[in-house]
Amino acid sequence: NSFQFEHLNFPSHSQRKCPPPLLLSYNPFRQDCISRLRTRLEHILSSNIPDFDYMLYVVSQERVFTSAVGLDFLPDVKEAMDGLYSCLTTLLASQDSPTFVSWEMGPHGRLRFNITAECLNKLFEIGLSASCVASILQISKSTVHRRMREYNISVSNMYSTLSDDELDTAVRNIKSRFPHAGYRTVKGCLQSEGHRVQWTRVRASMHRVDTAGILSRLSSMGCVVRRKYSVPGPLCMQHIDTNHKLIRYNIVVFGGIDGFSRKIMYLNAASNNRAATAYEFFMDGVRKFGWPYKSVKLYLIERLWRDVWVAVTHLYYDVLHTLEEDGLLDIADCLHLYCVHYTFLPRLKDDLSRFAHGWDHHPIRTEQNMTPNQLWSKRGDQKTLFNCRVNF
Repeated sequence: NSFQFEHLNFPSHSQRKCPPPLLLSYNPFRQDCISRLRTRLEHILSSNIPDFDYMLYVVSQERVFTSAVGLDFLPDVKEAMDGLYSCLTTLLASQDSPTFVSWEMGPHGRLRFNITAECLNKLFEIGLSASCVASILQISKSTVHRRMREYNISVSNMYSTLSDDELDTAVRNIKSRFPHAGYRTVKGCLQSEGHRVQWTRVRASMHRVDTAGILSRLSSMGCVVRRKYSVPGPLCMQHIDTNHKLIRYNIVVFGGIDGFSRKIMYLNAASNNRAATAYEFFMDGVRKFGWPYKSVKLYLIERLWRDVWVAVTHLYYDVLHTLEEDGLLDIADCLHLYCVHYTFLPRLKDDLSRFAHGWDHHPIRTEQNMTPNQLWSKRGDQKTLFNCRVNF
């Protein structure tokens, strides 16, 4: 926190040397770059606790940008940027991993890990195993089991006590909203509603409630070949895109998904496709989860759109097309479109929100049946994010 902006030593107008004649045309553009960098750094340092990780990102971005356009900075400015980049890299690389648990002095013997019951309950409630909890807290598995005995925490007691009839009713409600939902989606939706149910009970309930649907999905099941790529950790890469399945009715779905955990950063709908709308939804995700290092459009979010279509948007597509075919909806009439937005848009937003919560709790087969929320919780320390920003 002792870092001061004056350490950057940006030269004043009076201190700057006259540039060579060949660089005179670059002066306005170069001045804009320096002004933008100064403004961004001042904004970061105005915080009570400056975000040096984000500062490194800003400096790196400006260095890459100026190199790409072949812009020649004054030697003092370039030296200040290089020095700041070097200092931030050294500072963040030398930081120790954050301590999730503290130590306390006992009456005798070695120091004791101070792990609260609230911390353990929060991790177990999202379905993490004892070994995963031990890895996150950076302690041994035996220590986790000892604290569970001390706090009388039992994973088996966290499972839902719903009867078979009550479970069938809950599954029917989910299937009424998402008719094509399979085992994993239904289990994720149950988890998002606060019902932690064993796999065997979910399968049995699905067979009682949706036997025809299971047979239909089995008969149409195909082999999907998915490309593989590696992302170091959460927020290192975010996939963003818009879905235009309902564009005929001026309805656009905006979405963003974390490339590491598959956790949905934002999923919402609007009656326009403006950049300001996309920016606002993106910033909603930033306010909830933090800034991503890279935001790109890749195939992973195309896979999400397929599930959004199957679970949510195809229902609205069918209803609106039926209304249009029956002559009850004229898309050339602004009043009709207003009624569509007034009637369907709030319901679509609500269904997308429910889908996102269910998605974040659904087990991923290729990730040892861990959910996006579990993968997100296993993000590790800040070095993971720092290393991914340096290495990408």
